[in-house]
Amino acid sequence: MDKNVFKIAFIFLLSISMFFLFEIFFKDINIERVCNFFENILFATLLIIIFFFIKSLKFKLLYLKCVFVLFNISLLLETFYYYHFEGIFSVSTMFVIFETNGAESVEFLMAYFNGSIIFLSSLTLVLIIWGLRSFNRDVKNLIISKRFKLTLIFSIFLILIFLKLTKLIVYNVPYLAVMTPISYFQEMQKFKAYGEENTLGNFTDVRRKNSQKNKELYIIVVGESTNKLHFQLYDEYYRQTTPSLNKIKDEILVLNDVISPHAYTIGSLSKGLTLGNTENPDGKFQGSILQLLNQAGFKTYWLSNQRPIGISDTQVTKIAKGAGTSVFMNMNHTSEQTPYDEVLLNELNKIVLEDGDKKVIFLHMLGAHFYYEMRYPSKFNIFKDKPKTQFKRPEVYKIINAYDNVMRYTDSILNEVINVAKKQEAQSFMLYFSDHGQEVYDEIDFFGQTIDQMVTKNMYDIPMFLWMNDSYKLNKKIANNSDKKYMTDDLLHSIADLCNVTSKETDSTRSIFNTSFKERKRVIKNNLDYDTYFKN
Repeated sequence: MDKNVFKIAFIFLLSISMFFLFEIFFKDINIERVCNFFENILFATLLIIIFFFIKSLKFKLLYLKCVFVLFNISLLLETFYYYHFEGIFSVSTMFVIFETNGAESVEFLMAYFNGSIIFLSSLTLVLIIWGLRSFNRDVKNLIISKRFKLTLIFSIFLILIFLKLTKLIVYNVPYLAVMTPISYFQEMQKFKAYGEENTLGNFTDVRRKNSQKNKELYIIVVGESTNKLHFQLYDEYYRQTTPSLNKIKDEILVLNDVISPHAYTIGSLSKGLTLGNTENPDGKFQGSILQLLNQAGFKTYWLSNQRPIGISDTQVTKIAKGAGTSVFMNMNHTSEQTPYDEVLLNELNKIVLEDGDKKVIFLHMLGAHFYYEMRYPSKFNIFKDKPKTQFKRPEVYKIINAYDNVMRYTDSILNEVINVAKKQEAQSFMLYFSDHGQEVYDEIDFFGQTIDQMVTKNMYDIPMFLWMNDSYKLNKKIANNSDKKYMTDDLLHSIADLCNVTSKETDSTRSIFNTSFKERKRVIKNNLDYDTYFKN
């Protein structure tokens, strides 16, 4: 074989090795990274083999330059992801990318851009420039025999079969980039079971127990990225981040051991708002809480301060549009100045005055979506001193302070929602929970959350509490399961129970507010038992 072919192979191998050495130097290497290393070698081999079948020298050179640039960008992305999140790109990762726009993706990348990543990016650029210049010198119009061509074709099939059978293909970013749009389209087709065209769903034997003649007003507030540790209602935090809620704590049922099923919004809410759960993931296509409440005769509302549109309607938006009325008040992406969550209060005050005696209103907050400092008005810029943290850097102090200011602002919003409910002559409750948690330099040198990759307890632990007025308490017995273990993939059953709605599909043993409630194994990530993984 021509020695120039070995030079081309060496150029690809050098790129693979340099990225792998970066990972070894900066992070602990696990078996997944070793598998990824070998997958990259096999994939590079495939790219080089294809090179032999191009006859024109001009197109040979163009092909090689293009695939080499894209290959290095792929290596950069997967190394960047592993460096920050200690995980691999997955279909779930790609789904989240599909649910965002370009500006939000840039915002995400910039938030985690540091000196090491600048070095890695510079290294990538050097490798690409060196490789392209080498190709100009080394690429020749090689003539190969038919027998050798057959050997190469056989090698292609052998490598592809090996990648598939060993499942090494799951580490390949280009493969995921091709397959994810297909999977995403198939997933979104299934979500056509929701939306404005199907507001009732297929729930059977829907009934309302103890149906009251008096007015009913039920409010469910969906928080965003709320760290339970920083939510001072739980008496674990040194700062007064929830002073308003603390004042009415005797009116609130605080649930002390609640986690989300995933550390990202799509995963957690697509289960929590539907029949989907860890044991039955496909249940998320079989009915939503909004459809169930619609069938039960409630007027349902979804008021959101989250942007509804990504590449298409997001999964959560599809579910939300099953409400009788859905209003989205934020059309900006999160790197821009977005409306503050108080806009939800304005709309809420209008709805409580509308005709109708049986209302369920969902409020979807923007909450602590990054950038934190853009999520609250200036008067809530309260925490400015040096916070308690083991990570002593000015940028860390700034992020923690901004996050705690968001918690303080969230506290004021929730207090106002409760005040709105108190003013109504109706049987009423307000339920609050966060979609997932957030790491804010509490356990590790990191802020944000991951797509179930590198995880901490704070990414799953969430605040959840229930406020009820006296009229509601007179007509509904709520079990005090405040210290029992609960995961929010069972929210549909709990909300239905609070609203006195039953069906063949609902299960009282999955409602944290029911005397029949049974604790279950809380499975997160890749079949990990949360209570064993974090508490032993």
